[in-house]
Amino acid sequence: MASNDQYRILKYFSAWKIMIPVGIGVGISVYLVFESLDADIFSNLSIGPRFFFWIFIGILMMIIRDLSYMFRLRLMTNNELSWRSSFQVWMLWEFASALTPSVVGGATIAWVIVHKEKIPFGRASALVMITSFLDELFFVLMAPVILLLFSNATGFFHGDLHVFGLHLSGFSVFLVGYIFIIFLAVFIFLAVFIIPNSVKKFLIWFFGLHLLKRWKGGAAKMGDDLAATSKEMKGKPFTFWLKAFGATATAWIARFSIVNCLILAFMPFNDNLDLYGRQFVMWVVLMISPTPGGSGIAEFLFGDYLGMFLFVGMAPVLAILWRLMTYYFYLIMGSIVLPVWLRRVFSKENQ
Repeated sequence: MASNDQYRILKYFSAWKIMIPVGIGVGISVYLVFESLDADIFSNLSIGPRFFFWIFIGILMMIIRDLSYMFRLRLMTNNELSWRSSFQVWMLWEFASALTPSVVGGATIAWVIVHKEKIPFGRASALVMITSFLDELFFVLMAPVILLLFSNATGFFHGDLHVFGLHLSGFSVFLVGYIFIIFLAVFIFLAVFIIPNSVKKFLIWFFGLHLLKRWKGGAAKMGDDLAATSKEMKGKPFTFWLKAFGATATAWIARFSIVNCLILAFMPFNDNLDLYGRQFVMWVVLMISPTPGGSGIAEFLFGDYLGMFLFVGMAPVLAILWRLMTYYFYLIMGSIVLPVWLRRVFSKENQ
């Protein structure tokens, strides 16, 4: 069993799966830089104490984001995961997400990764679903807050998106993404908190089909674990959910803050709240991206949504720095952590 899981994990993180998003992202970045490169913009930039200070704060935001998610993992597993295990699981989870279309996410392999940390598969799947639910809930709740908080919020949603030669209504794309997020949040909430037994029956029926019968026993066990986890989660106090959602909100705000820090590193900037609002809209759109980790799409959207805050021609350069800190970093860290995690997890199983 261990060898099958190990093969499955290695296949998921294969070299060609890493090369595809890297190739797309780098290719689009190079294209955007050369298309809008203006040597004059560099005369407006200076590398001094302010630059290093805000880059440091940006890195600090990365650390806060990752620590928030690691804290959430430990909270969800009743501290069964150590900080070291939480770090490795989270790096691999982000690694998986970076190799998967954003609309799908890295949940499929995340279940296996969490399960290999001695968390029963049903509990692991429920944990992945609940953490996804908390992320979706943040966006569901933030949309009306954005509309109420900013008098010019409607401007965040309008305008056309220009992606790969396509001209799409910004509001329409946002609406599709937001409805998708609501649907996903409602589905997870029902599956975990309201009708886990119905989900268990569905799993048993589905894996009872002729071609899937070999997995029927595992599906029944997963259904039992899901029902047990549902019962456990329903009994959690309000403070538990407050901490979990607080960690989620902190992680997303820290992620948004990275862009603010990058801009502040290069130029004076006062529209920080407006930038948060526009990033929220941008991330809703990115959540339905069909490319791995939003490769290519993210670089285009950065200029379309945030370019008005920057010097002309500066958006592609900052987009590259942004992706280095929020995307390529996890490709690198995941590649480093994966062999270490595999040795630790599978050596224990073989003892």
